[in-house]
Amino acid sequence: MSILNNSLLLGADAAAGGYQVSRSLRFNSSDSAYLSRTPASAGNRKTWTFSLWVKRGALGSSYYIVDGRSTGSTNPHTWIAFDSSDRITVSSFGASASEYSLVTTQVFRDTSAWYHITVAIDTTQATAANRVKLYVNGSEVTVFGTANY
Repeated sequence: MSILNNSLLLGADAAAGGYQVSRSLRFNSSDSAYLSRTPASAGNRKTWTFSLWVKRGALGSSYYIVDGRSTGSTNPHTWIAFDSSDRITVSSFGASASEYSLVTTQVFRDTSAWYHITVAIDTTQATAANRVKLYVNGSEVTVFGTANY
């Protein structure tokens, strides 16, 4: 079920897909397009939340939704992605080892739906399973094929 009630929010043409979402971006894989941001400071890397809306365009291939890294191959690397099995992955690797890695068992294959994905990180939590939280469309995902904290 889609969170968006197309007939109410977007008008009669929405059901047929004839609308545009203002201030949205569309990335075509053949364009190799991406957004880039260089923060002014490191900020708080122990507690943070990332929230976004995404609509699938192609299935069965891996691609990053968010990819945060420093320059160089030995620097930390954190990402939110869809894998080639259409599952969501949330992972972070440090200079030499995995810091956390979650891979859903649930698949996300509806190319007509918008998914609201939120990742909440709080590495100060005493219980490992509370340090990384994934929400899809407002519901916490609690079943993972891979869950390394």
